[in-house]
Amino acid sequence: MQVYVSNREIEQIAEGLVEVSCGKPPPKCIDIDRIARFLGITVVYEQIAEDDPDKIGFAANGSQALKVFRNGVRSAVVFPKDYIVLEQFLQRPEERCRCRFVKAHEISHILLCRADPTQNAACFNRLYDTERTYSVAELHDRWNLGECQANAMAAMLLMPRTVLTASVRRHIHRKRIPVYGDCVFLPEMKPAMRRMADELGVSYSSMLIQLKKYELLEEREMPEYFQLMMKGGDRNE
Repeated sequence: MQVYVSNREIEQIAEGLVEVSCGKPPPKCIDIDRIARFLGITVVYEQIAEDDPDKIGFAANGSQALKVFRNGVRSAVVFPKDYIVLEQFLQRPEERCRCRFVKAHEISHILLCRADPTQNAACFNRLYDTERTYSVAELHDRWNLGECQANAMAAMLLMPRTVLTASVRRHIHRKRIPVYGDCVFLPEMKPAMRRMADELGVSYSSMLIQLKKYELLEEREMPEYFQLMMKGGDRNE
């Protein structure tokens, strides 16, 4: 049975790892490759040839084979334990944020396995397409406990609470970002928030999730939003 690791444990492990591997205070953009090297993890890129085309990341356990294309030939390769194999297309510049998150996700699987000696299974990272209809089994593969914990730790590795809090103050010039309803921001806030995500090296959507998780969003009512939109001028008060 998989050992449950609480969100607080995950956050403390992630923050502690960032501190010992990247220094204190941590950089504005966490060096995820430096974290991998600190843990003795090797990252390689291959053309993954699994039957499921959504598999784009793999944390090897030293025994389970991964199908890859090499010189046009599909082969089953057993990678050493603590190797992370990423799909080749993640090296493209436009895939920078996704590559960083997949890498952090697989690092998190390795960390969580080290925290739970009963777990030694190899782990995949899969694409999730919001336009596609998934079967119950496919959803289970993507959203089981281990995947959810790895996603949570990956986000905390790339966006520690102190780093995200400092980013809000640096770019927004306030402690929290006003949000109207669940997800509506003033137009003048959005460019600064985009700069935050770019600086952090993460996607805008994953940053929003962490902002909410760390209570860095100040919830306001929609009527106030429309009042401010009609007011014009300086609305950042």
